Amino acid sequence: MITIGNHRVQKVAELVRRLDPDEIRQLIRLVPQLHEKPQVVTEKDEEADELVLWVREQMAQYATESRPMRDDDPFLGGITVGAYFALPGAERERIWGELYAQAIESAAEREVQSDAIVTLAR
Repeated sequence: MITIGNHRVQKVAELVRRLDPDEIRQLIRLVPQLHEKPQVVTEKDEEADELVLWVREQMAQYATESRPMRDDDPFLGGITVGAYFALPGAERERIWGELYAQAIESAAEREVQSDAIVTLAR
């Protein structure tokens, strides 16, 4: 299992794992950097690079359908890409936090035994 120190990256990874194929295609359109080749990696960046490579592998099948995102494309919180990135950082964090909370709250709960061991799928 890859251990990443950045909590925000972990949250994003959890959300990406839940995406269906159409949502993955949308993500690729919105984040064109997922197609770029990695830069020279230092030792401290090795874990992050592994995660980026894993995401690229998972998304490779959708590569022909992607394009760079445009300012007028729909984005988070019902606003466009341009409007979202024009917001102050604190407002972008607030929107992201609200959408993340909604995703967590809408996740189905499952009954488990008290001695269950939880593992994260890679």
